[in-house]
Amino acid sequence: MTRLFCGIDFGTTNSSAAVATDKAVHLLPLDAVNDSPTSLPSLLYLSQNGEVIVGREAANTFVARNVDREIKTEQVQLESLIPAFVRAEPDKTEAYNPLFEDPNIVEAVDAKITVEVNSPGRLFQSLKSLLSQSSFSFTEVYGIKYQMEELISYILKKMKDAVDDYAGYSVESAVFGRPVRFSENDADNELAERRLRVAASLAGFKEVVFFYEPVGACVEYAAGTQANQRVMVVDIGGGTCDVSIMEFLDKPEIADRLASSRVLSVAGTPVAGDALDKAIIRSRFFPLLGSHARYGPSRLPMPQHIYHQVLDWQNLYKFNTESMINWLLAAEVSSTHPEGLKALRMLIQNNYGYLLSKEAEAAKKRLSTDTSTAITVDASHIHLRDELKRDDFAEIIETMLGKMYGCILEAEKAAGLGPDDLDFVLTTGGTCLVPAVRSLLEKRYGTDKLRKRDSFTSVATGLATVARYAFG
Repeated sequence: MTRLFCGIDFGTTNSSAAVATDKAVHLLPLDAVNDSPTSLPSLLYLSQNGEVIVGREAANTFVARNVDREIKTEQVQLESLIPAFVRAEPDKTEAYNPLFEDPNIVEAVDAKITVEVNSPGRLFQSLKSLLSQSSFSFTEVYGIKYQMEELISYILKKMKDAVDDYAGYSVESAVFGRPVRFSENDADNELAERRLRVAASLAGFKEVVFFYEPVGACVEYAAGTQANQRVMVVDIGGGTCDVSIMEFLDKPEIADRLASSRVLSVAGTPVAGDALDKAIIRSRFFPLLGSHARYGPSRLPMPQHIYHQVLDWQNLYKFNTESMINWLLAAEVSSTHPEGLKALRMLIQNNYGYLLSKEAEAAKKRLSTDTSTAITVDASHIHLRDELKRDDFAEIIETMLGKMYGCILEAEKAAGLGPDDLDFVLTTGGTCLVPAVRSLLEKRYGTDKLRKRDSFTSVATGLATVARYAFG
């Protein structure tokens, strides 16, 4: 039986797995219904009747079961009491006498929450970006409490099953990729790695070694070349921007080349593709939903917290309450942009938040090849359309580009190198396909030095190569 060595790249948006033998590295098919079977969308759907669905099918199921669905909510007792100052505002009837009543009487009031009662399931995405959030202790789905580690383990289990099927036995050791920084906060950064280790254990991996993702991509490149080189890797995916600089010596054997290599620097920042998608939603979809509208006789501005909830589309259903819908109806009648507020109301009532998110992501991808694109959400009760030019998109994401550029300069400074000292700059991760990102790199290093690696699988391939020598 041939022993296999496993590399796992659990990504914010997409995940991949690879196995190495003594002779070659193989990418594994993980999702037969995805456009690229070797790339698994990092999506999880938990249905009300206990289904656990992972990958592209999770998104398809969510859309099929939720879009245009009438959402019903009700108030539920939490079976606990909270204090309430029931006399904070005095009685205004003639019988009121302040000499005989205490305005600060405290009574126990039943705590209630508004919940959706007919939801067929919950969809989770970008779970990796939540690993570092200490405030996320658990989420409740149909009466069952799930910790972050358990949710992620469902995705990792699908990947492990694919590895085991290929190997013909249970593969219990793996090299896992991790970003240079999950968070800018050191404690949260450590928390994220601990959680990911627990999730891997729940999925069946008994021995886990963590390896920086950009260094993994660098190893993938080094395995196919023998020259003395100093190489930078810029890995920008859905959740993080990661940079590494490595030096490789001219050695005929891969093992010798890796053993003599040096990591000169690493740098990272939690800004990447998801942030760019949200920038499109804010700049293009929010105005279509009436974010700039004024309402009422006093011409008050629309509360922006409603639009912030649109970005968190997975929890948008919480706004679909009788009081919120009635408020939107009243604001719509007296608004300077009634069509926009009606669209916002339809968005909330019909659970179209996911459609908005996916169209923003798709528009970003289209602008990699097109100089302009129509951004459209067209469903039974909502019709949104605008044009987005590539140059305008670059302006929208200027602040985020600045943070990515700062990360690159940080890696250069830590290595004590400049652009002329690097032989090549390797790019991986879907966000490196964004023209504004590529233009930033071309201006800094020149077109001739840029080398594009596979955007979604180069890290996994490198991690499997590392596993070959870590566990061999």
